[in-house]
Amino acid sequence: MDLATFGAIMTFALELEKRAAAFYEQAARGSLEEPFTDLARKANKRAKRMERTRREGVQEMILEPIRGMHGDDYRVELSSDGDESELLNQAIGLVETSIRFYQDAALKIPVKEVARTCERMAKESEKQKAELQSLLV
Repeated sequence: MDLATFGAIMTFALELEKRAAAFYEQAARGSLEEPFTDLARKANKRAKRMERTRREGVQEMILEPIRGMHGDDYRVELSSDGDESELLNQAIGLVETSIRFYQDAALKIPVKEVARTCERMAKESEKQKAELQSLLV
């Protein structure tokens, strides 16, 4: 899937956050219940932010061409099955992909306000990665 327009990138970002929220909600159990429940809440909040950014993010930019981003480069396989170690590793992989996606999007999107939102999302994902890594035993 080519992320060849502003609208496509924003839609992908929204889907990424919704998938993250669903994964964290389904995988929140055992010692991961509290941190994953918090991450699910944050992902839902981030999804709302991306929806608002897409809606407010300059309607005329929806069809603005973007080059060099492909959805397959940011796909993450997620399964709420498995033990806590597997779930934690999936979560780390998810936030690493999120960091890369938002950093790449920030460089490609020609609207400064939206690019700043993507930069902020990448920084938040970096904090989440550090939190998840601290849970590794």
